[in-house]
Amino acid sequence: MNFRLRLIISFALLISIAFGVGGTLLISSAFYSLLKEEQSAIINEYETLHNNLIMVNYFSSFDSDEKMNELIEQMSERNMAHWQAVSLEKSDGVILQKGDQNLLSYDLQVEDQGTYGYVLINEGEKRRLLLCSELETDNDILSLKASFDLSSAYINRDNQLRIFFVIYIVVVAVGILVAVVCANLLTKRLQKLTEAAREIAGGNLSMRTSLRTGDEFEQLSRDFDAMADQLEDNIKCLEEDVERKENFMGAVAHELKTPLTSIIGYADLIRQCNLEEDERMMAANYIYSEGQRLEKLSYKMLDLLLMDKDTFTLRETNIRTLMEQVYVATYPLAVKKKIELKVESDRVNVAIEPDLTKSLLYNLIDNAIKATPEEGRVKVSGIGIEGGCQFTVTDTGYGMEKEELSKITEAFYRVDKSRSRSQGGVGLGLTLCSRIVELHKGSMEFKSKPGQGSRVVVRLFGELQEGDA
Repeated sequence: MNFRLRLIISFALLISIAFGVGGTLLISSAFYSLLKEEQSAIINEYETLHNNLIMVNYFSSFDSDEKMNELIEQMSERNMAHWQAVSLEKSDGVILQKGDQNLLSYDLQVEDQGTYGYVLINEGEKRRLLLCSELETDNDILSLKASFDLSSAYINRDNQLRIFFVIYIVVVAVGILVAVVCANLLTKRLQKLTEAAREIAGGNLSMRTSLRTGDEFEQLSRDFDAMADQLEDNIKCLEEDVERKENFMGAVAHELKTPLTSIIGYADLIRQCNLEEDERMMAANYIYSEGQRLEKLSYKMLDLLLMDKDTFTLRETNIRTLMEQVYVATYPLAVKKKIELKVESDRVNVAIEPDLTKSLLYNLIDNAIKATPEEGRVKVSGIGIEGGCQFTVTDTGYGMEKEELSKITEAFYRVDKSRSRSQGGVGLGLTLCSRIVELHKGSMEFKSKPGQGSRVVVRLFGELQEGDA
């Protein structure tokens, strides 16, 4: 059973039970109130008759029977009596009888003189009240019986029940109709949410509900749309990540294929041909240089894989000591290309991962040297800033176009592919740098103009955790 049908049934049952119980209680209350009033009126009328008979008997001792008979006749003529049947009897005979005496056949006992008893008698659809009392005279005890019709109260109740049943059917029918309308309105919104969920599950990530109802459904719609937005963003990120990985694997395959083809070709040439010494040396040198490039590629990829695990510890490190170690490692590269390398730094301690930071600076300086022609200059500075440190690498190299600055941190991207390959580059250096900066929750900014050199500013941040040294 779906929610809409359950809602309709529940609403219909609620209306049926509430209106049925409420109407029945109301009719019953009105009936018992009317019945009580009629019984009270009948008893008052009977008491009036009883008391009048006592007075007649008291003041007319000689012809009291005749006077009593006259009294009852007068009450009947003046419409003061509403009995169906009445009888007044004495021990040796009947004083008077009026109406159907069969209605008085019920044997009703009276406990004490001066009191009366009564009983409610049901005869099919008719109801009547039978009353009986005794009157004491000088010579005898009189028995007074009277039967009064009570059917009007029951007839009135039955009429009310019939009318109520018709109204009840109409109200329940209208209630069911209202329930259907309300259920459709409510479930229509749920249906829209369900359809949106199916659309998204089917691949339509742009589907949104956008309900504007001003109630909980609107809040649910907003939460659903926010979830869909987040899901769409996550899937886009996954797709971009998959695309990057595919591009990365393609670039790796390409980077491996080119040197391996050359290495295999030159190795086969040396193996099968009798080469001159100069030719053999040239082939060996090419195999050696390409082997070194493959080695660098493997190291860079290993560093990327290790950093993806985010397993590193910040340590308190002196910037000047770190910069001196980087200078020693990069100075031979600058000398070999006849480039002036200048390093400046503060003598301050900061919380960084020293090995990763060395790799970061080495790659930035290496790129700067490769991008700078002979007799050029490369300047490196390191200073302490609030919460971390800042490194700046400036060169007087070839520079880059503005559109290239957004791509230089992509894996295997080279501004000048021919120059990078001839200098042993593998296109992963700045990708490593970007990842190292990310791990330090820092930033890396590039500024460059063609023919005017480049400038990169790196900021690293970190706080020592308990146990770090």
